[in-house]
Amino acid sequence: MATQRETLRLLCKSIITRLENHKSITFPPRLRQIVQDEVMGLIGPFVLTDEDLRERTLAKVGAKAEMLQDSAFTDSEQYRAAKAVVRSSFGHDELNGFYFQKSPKVVAQTIVQYLMRSSHIDDVFESDEDLEHQIVEVVKKFNPAELH
Repeated sequence: MATQRETLRLLCKSIITRLENHKSITFPPRLRQIVQDEVMGLIGPFVLTDEDLRERTLAKVGAKAEMLQDSAFTDSEQYRAAKAVVRSSFGHDELNGFYFQKSPKVVAQTIVQYLMRSSHIDDVFESDEDLEHQIVEVVKKFNPAELH
């Protein structure tokens, strides 16, 4: 089973593929992985996963490694209370198990800025607004369950 970070990587791949397939951007095929990795590096800090939530919750309650295996611990009141505190520190935008620290629109704007400045991108054929719209559409429609 893929980790949620790997799923976030697939979201980045989906965004780049969509823009490329719609002839919104062009770049040499040999740079595809680099472009995807750079987009992941840009948005990774703004998009948290359930795994991130769990790690931060366990850190907040000071859980020891042996407690990670104990399902009774993750059902405990202390864990649930800490999870609620940590969750409230995440952004309010939650889509398909991703917690956006910045709105999907701001994440899209960050990607568009990258596309406009990147030396790996040959050409951008759409307006900033159209690119943002396409990216937000991919984010909203992205369903990790359909990837299998």
